[in-house]
Amino acid sequence: MKKTLLAVMISVICSGLGFAEDMAGKIGAGLRDGTFDVRYFVTKGLGVHAGTAMSTLNPEGAATNRESEYLAGGFYSKELTDGVMFQTGLTVTRIIGKDSGVKYYEWAYNPYLGAEFVYKGRFGFDFKVIPLQYYTSRMKGANSTGWAGGYGSLGAHLYF
Repeated sequence: MKKTLLAVMISVICSGLGFAEDMAGKIGAGLRDGTFDVRYFVTKGLGVHAGTAMSTLNPEGAATNRESEYLAGGFYSKELTDGVMFQTGLTVTRIIGKDSGVKYYEWAYNPYLGAEFVYKGRFGFDFKVIPLQYYTSRMKGANSTGWAGGYGSLGAHLYF
């Protein structure tokens, strides 16, 4: 109950900070959970985004672990009140990595719901909830597929 109340309070406070803005044609660059992310509003209510992240871990005495992540997706955005937008969409993620010398590959399909708070059409802060994810992965000839869920992410973008 406390978390719900806090989320409602933050939404109400943030909704007073924004102003109605037509986002059509705006491009935003920022971060989402450590991943570089670019968003583009094709129309007032439709947008696309893409991102990438790369990491390297070199534990002492072990093989170097590397991972590259690429994502692309589309979303529908509906302005609820000045500067507050409800968003829903799908992100497809491709992960390529090497763990202790063994290569692995993964695809993930993430439908999501979320909201974005945009201040004066320039700065956006958003969150996404991924209730269900379908993934398929392959590592050294072994394939696995399955369902997961209950993920969330935070993002911040500067719009031009």
